[in-house]
Amino acid sequence: MNYRGLSILVILGLLSCGNDSTKTTDIKPLSSGKLSNITVVADIDLWEGASGSAARQTVGGDLYGLPQDEPMFDLHYMPQKVFSGFTRKNRTVLMLLQSDSVGVTIVNDAYAKPQTLVEVSGPNDQAIAMQLNLNKDLIIRVFQESEVAEKQRQIAKSLNKDKSIFKNLGLTLNFPSAYRIASTDDSFVWARRDIESGSVNFIIYELNKDRIDLNAPILEQIIAIRDSVGEKQIPGPVEGSYMITEKAYAPQLKTAEIAGHKAYETRSTWELANAFMAGPFVNYTIYDPKNSRWIVAEGFVLAPSKEKRDYMLELEAILKSIKI
Repeated sequence: MNYRGLSILVILGLLSCGNDSTKTTDIKPLSSGKLSNITVVADIDLWEGASGSAARQTVGGDLYGLPQDEPMFDLHYMPQKVFSGFTRKNRTVLMLLQSDSVGVTIVNDAYAKPQTLVEVSGPNDQAIAMQLNLNKDLIIRVFQESEVAEKQRQIAKSLNKDKSIFKNLGLTLNFPSAYRIASTDDSFVWARRDIESGSVNFIIYELNKDRIDLNAPILEQIIAIRDSVGEKQIPGPVEGSYMITEKAYAPQLKTAEIAGHKAYETRSTWELANAFMAGPFVNYTIYDPKNSRWIVAEGFVLAPSKEKRDYMLELEAILKSIKI
């Protein structure tokens, strides 16, 4: 793939082999680090210069769809000269490197396992900053996929065994045992877990193949469908209140792939009709060709005055574990 003449090298790992008598095993330490945290390794001149500023504006920029500003990732600076020994065990690393080579290199499990290291190189500060800006979407996607995979690994340690989703919809997904099934019918399941300030929720339901017209605006149809489902299935605490899409916040639509199928990802904020509550949501509308239907999997958070980024990561990890 050519990014304006600049090469991007993706290294998926190293495999060493030999005959039976000389075979060795490369044992790497376990990585460490909190979710949604990235260690930025660079010389101080780069961190305080244009490339450090570009890093803060790209991977350190705000996550779309939250009612208050929260960064996609928390960035922690580390000087190049101290990146050795145990500090190399950080799970997610962005390295800014002054070099004759120009481009972005992605390395998995370089010093620990699992680990994602993204190296952005250029001959000077401005060139590195340009590479960060040119390859912003790629770099963010790589780190986001790494965080989803890590969260899925953590979730797998204590899974909910309820079979309602499989019985009602004929599909499976992994979600923590802390969740409970709040509501079901023949083609709809709502699961939630209570938190101190509210709840973390996901819903799954199916639609007839013809419910979405691919020749018409997709986003408008997704919003109309979720609002009708919200009115029917997601009541608020006040009589006559129910979930709708907040009209003052423009939804963001992207294409995606879930369980190997074409999907649409929508992020925005929800609110209650006839009541005062709001929060973020992420919606995956997935086409299931085998069963000639659409699957809608959505997560939403109620956590007034609390940060919501990490809850949204949890929901994204749950919903992306769907198997149809």
